[in-house]
Amino acid sequence: MIVSFNKNHIIEIQEFVWDFFDQDGQFVADKTIKDKDDLISTVENNFGSMGVDIAKDEIFAIETGDHFS
Repeated sequence: MIVSFNKNHIIEIQEFVWDFFDQDGQFVADKTIKDKDDLISTVENNFGSMGVDIAKDEIFAIETGDHFS
């Protein structure tokens, strides 16, 4: 089965990831997601393996300051 995401799904995943980072690119935990591994697991549960790839790319972009490339 081939699964694809449209732009709205991609943006939804990116925004979900951004909720766990501050303006300086530092991870910010909450009551249920304690670290980036928890974040990735939650993305996988909610969006599947393609969501994980999108989330990992977004985390990399946030942490490296490469948001707009």
